[in-house]
Amino acid sequence: MKLQINKTYILGIVAFCGLFTACSKEDPTLFDGESDGFYFNYDNKDDLTSTINFADSVVKEPAVGYVPIKIRLLGHLSDQVTSITLKTEPVEGYDEAQVTLPKVELKAGEYDTTVNVTVARPTQEGKVYAVKVSFEQGDKSMKDFDSFVIYSKEIYEKPSGWDDDVYGSWTESKYKLIAKAVGKANFCDDRNDVQWNEYNPTAVAAVRAWHEEHPDETIPYDIPFLDGNYLYYGSYDMPSYWGDLQTKYLGEYDSNRFAALASGLGVTTQNEGEVLGSTDEAVMKNANKSAVRSMMENLNNTFLQGGQYDQFNSASTVPMLSGVDYDIVEPEWWTNSQTSSMIEKYYGTYSEAKYKRMIQIAMEKKGADFKLFLMFPVCLYYDYETYEYIPQWLSWDIFDENWNWLGSYYGEDVIYEYCQMFKKAEPSMFPDVSAPDTGYAKKRRK
Repeated sequence: MKLQINKTYILGIVAFCGLFTACSKEDPTLFDGESDGFYFNYDNKDDLTSTINFADSVVKEPAVGYVPIKIRLLGHLSDQVTSITLKTEPVEGYDEAQVTLPKVELKAGEYDTTVNVTVARPTQEGKVYAVKVSFEQGDKSMKDFDSFVIYSKEIYEKPSGWDDDVYGSWTESKYKLIAKAVGKANFCDDRNDVQWNEYNPTAVAAVRAWHEEHPDETIPYDIPFLDGNYLYYGSYDMPSYWGDLQTKYLGEYDSNRFAALASGLGVTTQNEGEVLGSTDEAVMKNANKSAVRSMMENLNNTFLQGGQYDQFNSASTVPMLSGVDYDIVEPEWWTNSQTSSMIEKYYGTYSEAKYKRMIQIAMEKKGADFKLFLMFPVCLYYDYETYEYIPQWLSWDIFDENWNWLGSYYGEDVIYEYCQMFKKAEPSMFPDVSAPDTGYAKKRRK
């Protein structure tokens, strides 16, 4: 009688569930024999597998992983410790995964437990390994629920959220580099602004660090640089190759300017040293020509997008040097139907030859202060009431490095001064115009 009081018959409970409930669990085939037993505690036979992919742990690259397995007693609830011994068997068609099996013991009064099987990292990437875990005491295990298969692999696949515009085309090695640099395997699932402004610059820095450690090897990572449409609070560190030649031909280093330059030229981490980092003056002179053309295209885009003085100033990053025959881009200010009449009043009809000559004159007269967009101080202002772009003259204030006001400028006054400068050098090329009656108080501190 005492034995009956200290034991609960678990089998009766299981049978009761199977007979009188509509549960979706499969009815297990019971073990042979009259003794108590055990089984892998899952609802269906299809649940008796688990896959561990070490690619999910790319950041820390652990030597082992862990697969939890649920085990339950079947029969009488014992008032003593129940020991269960597990064993491994090969799975047909697979090389065997290397595992370490735990010691399984259920304390008196316990009828189920979860144990962790230690799985060694696969020796080869891109390959699936497998192993079957079963009970050493096979005659005590429930048929159909007497084995559990573990699949082990390290296989990398392109994440669904991978953005080629931010990281370039996907490769396994590039994914690993970025994941380790940002410290998370699922970085592609984060917000776009975080990926643009944090992860992309971090990835760029990681590639540059890799190159510093492998200076004689070809860089295998082509991560693009993002312009201001993406990178609005992130930044790129000045690259180690930036020196006097780069400053001479590409301008003083500034992250935003560098990003616009590199993006406009289609430069990536794979070729930035070749395109922008040369110590050969001829190479840098060609880089300057390409950069100036890219700057002209960027200025046109800025104009069409309703840019104001600050946007034009930020886009005017590349120095234009005397003696260089630039491939010019037709300026939208001068040819756009909304602003062409404002420019033609002072410069006449557009021609490429005239435009090139104007640039030469401005460079001679203005020197290092020359900025291309100041020749065309107009903009398209977006009116939120009419939902239309309205042409108007630019106006802006100038401050020194201590934010002392140096002067205010009005676009039509500025274009008139440029017109007089051009007409003095080429009298027949430009129309006769009178000074604008702007009524605008312009002051310049000497």
